[in-house]
Amino acid sequence: MHPGVQELQGKLKEILYDCVVELKATKAALFLFDQLANRFELATEYGFKGSIHATADRNNPIVDRCERGRTPFFVNGVGTEPRFSEIMFESQTDRLLVAPIYLRGQLVGMVDMRDKAAKQPFDTNDLPKAQQVANKVSELFAKRNVFGQGFITLSGNESMQSVLTGVHSPAAQPQTTPPPLRVGAAAAPGRPPAGEAPAATPPAQATSYIPRVSSLILEARTAAERVRGAAAPEALSEIEMGIVREILRSVLLIPGAIVAAFSAFGQLGGVQEIAARALLTDDALSLLQSKLQSWMAKRGESGGALRNRVQMPFGSSGPAITANDIQKVFTAPIAAGSIRNLYLSAGFSNLPDRAMHELLAAFHQQLQLAIEQSIGRRQTTASRIRIAERIIEPDFSRFPDLRRHSNAVVARTDAFARFLGMTPQEVESARVVALVHDAGMRLLDYDRLYRKRDLSPDDLNILREHPIVGASLVDPLLGPEIARAVLCHHERFDGRGYPCELAGEEIPMLSRVVQICEVYEAMTSVDNYQPPQSQEAAVAAISRGAGTQ
Repeated sequence: MHPGVQELQGKLKEILYDCVVELKATKAALFLFDQLANRFELATEYGFKGSIHATADRNNPIVDRCERGRTPFFVNGVGTEPRFSEIMFESQTDRLLVAPIYLRGQLVGMVDMRDKAAKQPFDTNDLPKAQQVANKVSELFAKRNVFGQGFITLSGNESMQSVLTGVHSPAAQPQTTPPPLRVGAAAAPGRPPAGEAPAATPPAQATSYIPRVSSLILEARTAAERVRGAAAPEALSEIEMGIVREILRSVLLIPGAIVAAFSAFGQLGGVQEIAARALLTDDALSLLQSKLQSWMAKRGESGGALRNRVQMPFGSSGPAITANDIQKVFTAPIAAGSIRNLYLSAGFSNLPDRAMHELLAAFHQQLQLAIEQSIGRRQTTASRIRIAERIIEPDFSRFPDLRRHSNAVVARTDAFARFLGMTPQEVESARVVALVHDAGMRLLDYDRLYRKRDLSPDDLNILREHPIVGASLVDPLLGPEIARAVLCHHERFDGRGYPCELAGEEIPMLSRVVQICEVYEAMTSVDNYQPPQSQEAAVAAISRGAGTQ
């Protein structure tokens, strides 16, 4: 176990007892990642009395769910989700609530809570409370830099940085800990005319914003937690239904399978996706519905109206499928996150053997995981955008030109990233960077500098600090990838940019994409320090700067 964790055992135990107070969990365990052993190890617990394993690797279903979903989740009932059944049975528990612990985008641990008092089930109201417990652990580690995941430091007074970020100067850091991002001498003013090599100027000494950054990070964190806690409940979208259609087509590849259906009650108005090997007659559809309703009635479950959407991936030229052609129908529930009332049904023309059963079970598992992953990605994307919006507000609303500039850069970046063939995840990250790239402006005397045309060298020195301030503000809320892209969005390919004087491929791709889009918008916008240029002139200037700026 990491020595820094051992020193914090008492505090960690104290935080873990919040699970009793806030969530009424009769058992709770804290697992932390051991980098040398490449697994998660039990750090402290209460209530289990030795009935929980002391280690968990990445094949553990709880670890897998935390890495994929990144948000708290719960399971009520040993048989509700089969992949968790063995873990819950071994520890003699019936209800499970887990909150992952992330530091700068890395999973460093999880809080595993079991069996709510009075045999009550965990519910959605418990999720934000569980996240708060996990946040207390992550904040404790970030302040002590236990996992080498301290925040990016600011330029200026070192003691103030240490209080703010928990990261000391490179000289004071152990060599085993990655150094903070270097802040070099500033080399260029805020927005130099395209094609000009900016003259070197001394680094700015403006450090009065550091206390305000500390206050703003706390404020933004509180807002971010409200965003996460108020996240929309899990629900299916057409994105998930597209995934469902693909997997239903795959189910038909099982020998003997002639029809597969996914029934979603209470989602998208109630919908049933059906894949069939040929045209389905009305009596065949009625048989599928009656089998599903009968199966649900035996389990004490009720459904509702469903809209049928039928696809025939192999064409409709063969004989139609009638009720007599369907000899056996199997149905199983789909448990995707907290969503219930989802079912997978498969109709066979003959009695399937063991191998066919195993194939059907594999497709059932694949469908659950695919839906969970898709919902998790959508929620993460939406949450990051909402948090980014909270970071730049309310100050940007007082400076409409600056807000318009950010919005224009977001739109330009989205189009440019898609044109470059970046992945959907990269496009989404580029949009977030574009939205917050000038977030540091809100703390740098922008009230005084807003719309000021005759900027002095001191004014430019202050503006030149905005990538550093923005990165420090963004890092604890949106992670190191976004923060580093913000920090480097005024670097130059020839190494003459600022604040770190990076060159070439050292500059993150997200920074380069956003920089080109920002330069274009700055040169063509009327809300800028210099007269606007035509689109053609802006493109020509950017082309001339290739390989240097």
